[in-house]
Amino acid sequence: MNDSPLFHCRFSQHLTRPILALIVGLSGISVANMASALPVLEQPPLLMAQSTALAGNWRLANMTEDPTPTPMVPAGELTVEFAGDRISGSGGCNRFTGSFNTEGNQLQVGPLASTFKACEQSIMDQETRYLTALQGAQRYELDDQGQLTIFYQTEQTSGVLRFTNQTVRGMW
Repeated sequence: MNDSPLFHCRFSQHLTRPILALIVGLSGISVANMASALPVLEQPPLLMAQSTALAGNWRLANMTEDPTPTPMVPAGELTVEFAGDRISGSGGCNRFTGSFNTEGNQLQVGPLASTFKACEQSIMDQETRYLTALQGAQRYELDDQGQLTIFYQTEQTSGVLRFTNQTVRGMW
């Protein structure tokens, strides 16, 4: 049998018993023999709920690579959006997407996929640092002023990403 989640199914007991009774009635097999022949279905693993505190759109205000702030290239806005278990945004030149999970204030960002537009080298370098930092996320903090801080650790460095909450502006 295939172990893919697409091939796993669960039956509730209120459906299993009438089906079992029908099979027993048609086949003449005893209920005891039928029950022992049925495979035991395992419960699927529980998925951890994602943090609703992170939900929304965020704009990068600054990036710090220990121990100093990294100057931001003015062109291109760096953003991130958390929705459900998905992360997406702009690296300043390209759009990116991926998945994330949280447990308490711990944050893990999965591998990110991005578009392949070419921009000025300084913007591309900044984008690479930003996406690498996001993928190295370790934990986050939210303050009451609507700021998100993500602490990251990569193979090369560690640092902090600071975001401001992006409010949706009306068209009026």
